[in-house]
Amino acid sequence: MGKIFCIGQSAYDITIPLSEPIIENQKYRITEKLECGGGPAFNSACLCGLWGADVSLISRIGEDGYGRKLWQTAEECGVDLRHLIPDHEIETPHSFIFANHSNGSRTLFNFPGVQKDIEYQLPEEEVTVILSDGHEPKISLAAIEKYSKALSVVDAGTCRESTLETAKASDYLVCSEDFARQYTGKTIDLQDKDSCEKIFREIEKINGKYVVITLGERGLLYRICGEIRHLPAYPAQAKDTTGAGDIFHGAFAYGLWKELPLVDILKLSSMAASLSVRKLGSQTSIPALMDVERELKKES
Repeated sequence: MGKIFCIGQSAYDITIPLSEPIIENQKYRITEKLECGGGPAFNSACLCGLWGADVSLISRIGEDGYGRKLWQTAEECGVDLRHLIPDHEIETPHSFIFANHSNGSRTLFNFPGVQKDIEYQLPEEEVTVILSDGHEPKISLAAIEKYSKALSVVDAGTCRESTLETAKASDYLVCSEDFARQYTGKTIDLQDKDSCEKIFREIEKINGKYVVITLGERGLLYRICGEIRHLPAYPAQAKDTTGAGDIFHGAFAYGLWKELPLVDILKLSSMAASLSVRKLGSQTSIPALMDVERELKKES
């Protein structure tokens, strides 16, 4: 069995829990904060590593304090760091996140760092799954071409040109409701089946293969046997939704790596995301595989 390559952004997250929405021109007294690893590719790689997969992270991590902490966290999660992008001058990307305890919503401020155009040589590895978050489109597209037998997944959270470019070449386009709305200009109404079909078909035209549209607490849409199906979300009392999408995509990549049926992959990913929002933080909220499997058995 080959490797999983997680390609894209790593970031250091500083999460501040609040009990109310942020209001401009106000002062807030902070009594606690949580610092941990973050970023779509980083979180996905950590999940795959913790779940026992052979996973490599292809990302930019600086040589500063945040970078050293990310490096240590990834190693502790079992992530192979031999293939990091050698951008030694970059300031490690980091995010300041305000998590509203009352409803689990979060406000995120991300500093991506100034990236140089780096010549990157893909390693000679046997790769089974490629997961890209769209932040490194050139490397992602080169990987999809080089490892032509690997299944490729794009984590499409926002409809940026780089994400769209990667999505066109990917086998699985797993996008957020925001991406679908930004791309089509239409809002998904689960009560309107014809509208859902039209939106889904429009998204399917991007890559001409598999599409999944995640809807947060409303679940997700997917197509099987020619029919669009709705998988409801597993209920959760959300404490912090930061990283839930990353964890969903990491579990999705893991499911492909394990050669699970699509429906089983979606249930696994949905449960992992559901368990994650019950904890504070992103990488720190990755659930253990045994906990996800135990909760799925309760639902069966």
